[in-house]
Amino acid sequence: MFFGFNLNEIFMFPVKDDESRKHFYVGIAVSLLAFIVPIVPYIILFGYGAQIAKQIINGESPRMIAWTDWGKLFKDGLKVFGARLVIGLPILVFVLPIMIISFAFPFVMENASAREAESMALVFTVIMLGFTCFIFPISLVMAVIIPAPEMYVIDKDDFKAVFQFREWWKIFRANLGGFIAAFGIYYIVSFVMAFAMQILIATLILACLLIVLLPAMTIYITLIMYVLGAMAYKDGKAKLAQTSESSNASA
Repeated sequence: MFFGFNLNEIFMFPVKDDESRKHFYVGIAVSLLAFIVPIVPYIILFGYGAQIAKQIINGESPRMIAWTDWGKLFKDGLKVFGARLVIGLPILVFVLPIMIISFAFPFVMENASAREAESMALVFTVIMLGFTCFIFPISLVMAVIIPAPEMYVIDKDDFKAVFQFREWWKIFRANLGGFIAAFGIYYIVSFVMAFAMQILIATLILACLLIVLLPAMTIYITLIMYVLGAMAYKDGKAKLAQTSESSNASA
């Protein structure tokens, strides 16, 4: 059980019946398009995930819905995509200089002597190792935090809600363990599916199915991510309300 939901229900709702599978297949098509067209299909996927998350926040069980209102899917996707971008901005500030250095490094090496190239390669390796050791734990922390403001935006149906730091932070703190558990389950599912894909790639015959399996994994992981995040958020709201009621009662 996870916040009152059966884990089997969480993992199986995208394909639990014929109607769900029909909508899941559309999601696969959108995910496949994301490998061809940049950004837009992913925003639509985020919008669909946001609408599924809204079901959880409203106290419903997750269920697949028809891909009919594409405008709303895109609009909702922009909100959560923007929320992720705003919260993830501190990481981007650190990553951007490293990306620039990595891009420029081969051009610098071309004009360097053998001795200079050896020294620069050593310095570059040390910088990259240091950066990895620095950014990895920060990325994990941010991965745990991001669902809280993202779900707050979905709950309020307003992108500007991401800037109401004090409000969504209270919900996050009220259920810190739940958000960590949600990320842990999501990480395990992602790891298992990625490992399975590696096995498929190693078998040439089954590797031909990757054109379908990779998009299927993309939509599935997106749905699981939003469902788990919404459950942690909903439980955080409930705990925060209980704490407020207890404080008012004692006062």
